Amino acid sequence: MEVGDSLPLDYMLTPMKTRPKKKRKSPKGITTNKLVFSAQQGTNDGIFPNILKLYVPTGSKVADITYGGGVFWRSVPKDHYYLLATDIKTGVDCTALPYESSSLDCVVFDPPYMHTPGGTAHVNHQNYENYYGNNVAANGSGKKYHEAVLDLYFRTAHEAKRVLKEEGIFIVKCMDEVCANQQRLTHVELINEFSNHGFIVEDLFVLLRNNRPGVSRILRQVHARKNHSYFLIFRKSIKLRRVPKVRRLIERPEVLAVRPVLRQMA
Repeated sequence: MEVGDSLPLDYMLTPMKTRPKKKRKSPKGITTNKLVFSAQQGTNDGIFPNILKLYVPTGSKVADITYGGGVFWRSVPKDHYYLLATDIKTGVDCTALPYESSSLDCVVFDPPYMHTPGGTAHVNHQNYENYYGNNVAANGSGKKYHEAVLDLYFRTAHEAKRVLKEEGIFIVKCMDEVCANQQRLTHVELINEFSNHGFIVEDLFVLLRNNRPGVSRILRQVHARKNHSYFLIFRKSIKLRRVPKVRRLIERPEVLAVRPVLRQMA
């Protein structure tokens, strides 16, 4: 075919071959807002089943070492877990558990959140006060008040680590308090301590109480009154999850030029 000649009609009408488009793979899952949220208003038996749903598989061997009246388990089907229910009334010390090492899938711990200042305060936890002595110096640790409460948490965590299997779950209930007019963020203190002793913090749930707490008498309010508590979820693991390293900024000329000035200011 010479330059300038026109193409044959049949050639022009021949459709061009195109590659078939690949069918886009649809992502799995559904759109929903029926989720487990990190904060809710309600009661222990309302939030606890959701915590188990996320972190403790059905059929797990669970030790609730502060079982009491079993409030946590009211909405949990009895055949879902192999439950070992103990507390001080049954003669089981949470700092010296009668279980073999690495034998449990989960440990649940809900001690008194604060020391008993006397009178009728925290009456439901008086049996713990009488046994552990959180408001006296005769509790074996030499600590008193909030420090004694923390010590109970720490000693129990050490024992929980012993009886939990690798990757086992430690569910801890706690509440911040003001002690001696000082703000004590108990949940932060526990996370910091447990993270240094073989536990990874997996989650934090905030439970807001239904009613409004009051006081018998007050002259002047200094701190916000606590009306929420926490469920802290820890995992016993030697495989610590590392935070990805932040990439360094490109060494631009303007960055290099300002560094000597910043060093002088420091």
